[in-house]
Amino acid sequence: MLLEHLLSNPVFRHARVIAGGEGLLRQVQNVNIMDAPDIIHFLRPGELLLTNGYFMKENPGMLLQLLRHMNELQCTGLAVKTRRFGLEIPDAVLQEAEKISFPIIEISSVEHSLGEILQRSTSMILDNRNDELQYALTIHKRFSSMIMKGDGIPEIIGALAQLLDSPVLLLGSKLVVTDYSEHFKRPQMHPLLEAAEKVLRGTSARQTAAQLCLLDPELLAYRHVELYPIHTYRHEGYLLAFQSKQAASNEYGLTLEQASNVISMELTKRQAVKERSRRYKNEFFADLLGGHITSEQEALHRGRRYGLKISGSWLLIAARQDETPANPLPSSIKPAWADERSISQRDVIYELIKRHLSLIAAEFRMFTIHDLFGILLFVGEGEWDEGAFLKGLGSVAEQLHEQSQLDVSFGVGKPVTSVLDLRVSFTEAGKALQYGYQLGRKRFVQSYRSKDINYLFRRVPSEELRQFYEETFQCFAALEEEERRELMRTLRVFYDTHCQLVETSKQLYVHRNTVIFRLDKCERLTGLKLKEPAESLRFRVAFAIERLLQTSGDADLV
Repeated sequence: MLLEHLLSNPVFRHARVIAGGEGLLRQVQNVNIMDAPDIIHFLRPGELLLTNGYFMKENPGMLLQLLRHMNELQCTGLAVKTRRFGLEIPDAVLQEAEKISFPIIEISSVEHSLGEILQRSTSMILDNRNDELQYALTIHKRFSSMIMKGDGIPEIIGALAQLLDSPVLLLGSKLVVTDYSEHFKRPQMHPLLEAAEKVLRGTSARQTAAQLCLLDPELLAYRHVELYPIHTYRHEGYLLAFQSKQAASNEYGLTLEQASNVISMELTKRQAVKERSRRYKNEFFADLLGGHITSEQEALHRGRRYGLKISGSWLLIAARQDETPANPLPSSIKPAWADERSISQRDVIYELIKRHLSLIAAEFRMFTIHDLFGILLFVGEGEWDEGAFLKGLGSVAEQLHEQSQLDVSFGVGKPVTSVLDLRVSFTEAGKALQYGYQLGRKRFVQSYRSKDINYLFRRVPSEELRQFYEETFQCFAALEEEERRELMRTLRVFYDTHCQLVETSKQLYVHRNTVIFRLDKCERLTGLKLKEPAESLRFRVAFAIERLLQTSGDADLV
């Protein structure tokens, strides 16, 4: 309870605050009596200390040191009977108490002994705690009853705002507004919303309740913020309430605490229902794509809830998070807590992919199989534009990287018209994804039907490719290593920029004349005209083989 409330007890009727009056809003958790000079070692935060000052009579200077230690320990205050042994409190102690807002209470006029003051104060604190417990149970029961009657989180937010007479806001884990009280429907409240998001953005997720203060002078009416985190098996966001001044009682915080608990339970229930639905969906697609469903009628019957129908075309996409050094442990040696964390992380990735994909695809379903995210895309008649879709999917990969620091690659299968052929489309999507990884690519979109020249190279024995590469660049072998790499890099960029000298010089960060000098030297060494179509093709092919050899582990050759 607050110290000023405790002092309202009749036992403190004749008590007088002689310093640190601004600290009367400190919380009192317990009351203690000092009877030894080393009492500071036995005090706890939130304790009010009672003393008659006997051991400080001969050395009043000790009181200043005690005062500072108690403030550092976050004790509540000091109640002292100065007239019992003629203790004089130095002015330096009173000034320090005013400076740090540490209450010093003169209780010489109190008729009761220190023991009786301790007993009555403790009784009042216990009664207050019992009242708070009863209040918390009542509030919890009220919110729980609302959920049992079918009301949702918006109704809880509305009821909470009425109880507190304050604007209430519910933010998700990404600080996106999920629910709010009626107050925020007024345009003049929008700056308050922006200020709250600004305070929380860029900070790590808070695990415990906190009190914040908004510094914008235009927000004085709601500058004090009570914040309570929302948790399920992961951090879900925050419940915030705004007021003009700090709450004078614990009931305000207790109401918010119970509301956050009930909201957490409601979110847990929703997630359980969602997880069960997702598990059924994953099991269906695992059976269908694994070949365990052999009847089209059964597939359409079970897949009806996922949009499968007799007419129409579909294709499947396989998505996977690229491997990074941040998660080097193979699954066989991961500890149990790592599995739980990976499950939570996979859910987050699932939702992020789904959110971004909804911007480019009107109708699709997502599921998971092992470490893959499967995407069933519905293709309308005459509406399928593979090029435009692949471009949009590439933008999804880039947005995931830029906004969420997440590297995801996509493999795309061919459209099919039979539900049983979805297995074929998913196999093609997996092969396309695997092919992209074999090329050493990252954050890519690979269509099964788009096979580049590297696909043909992989049909040629690696020894033949190595021989072609070595013969093409044999003329550079006699050069020193640094010069050889410089000339070959210039030649590669020259062909990559379609033989444009200006663009080549820009990418190499050298003068145009330097590029001309290097290319002339290449022509002298090879005895060939670099812009001749046949010779140009040979060098381009050799550079393509070089990349293939690098991904195959033959880096010593290049």
